[in-house]
Amino acid sequence: MLFHSLMTCVNNAEDTTLLVPEHTDIDIDIEFNHVKSWALNNHLTLNLTKAKEIVFKRPRVRCFHLPPAIDNIGQLDSKKLLGVLLQSNFKMDIHVLSILSQ
Repeated sequence: MLFHSLMTCVNNAEDTTLLVPEHTDIDIDIEFNHVKSWALNNHLTLNLTKAKEIVFKRPRVRCFHLPPAIDNIGQLDSKKLLGVLLQSNFKMDIHVLSILSQ
């Protein structure tokens, strides 16, 4: 199981999250182009310097090849979404440590 999560910041709007499962008829590059077209058509500017991608993968997977970055967008191992620190390996230790340190 592999999911891409692409975080893009839209001008004067909240963050947008694009989730694309591994096994789908939709290519993530095509879906990201749809988001960019929608923003352009609605007179919004995507700030691609703030855009980040996180690729979720099963823990203990034997063979995993990280897909190439989309449009040179940086790839992260963890990202905060709705107050929860998500990790690419589905573990919660970073989130728990963050909560405990508060």
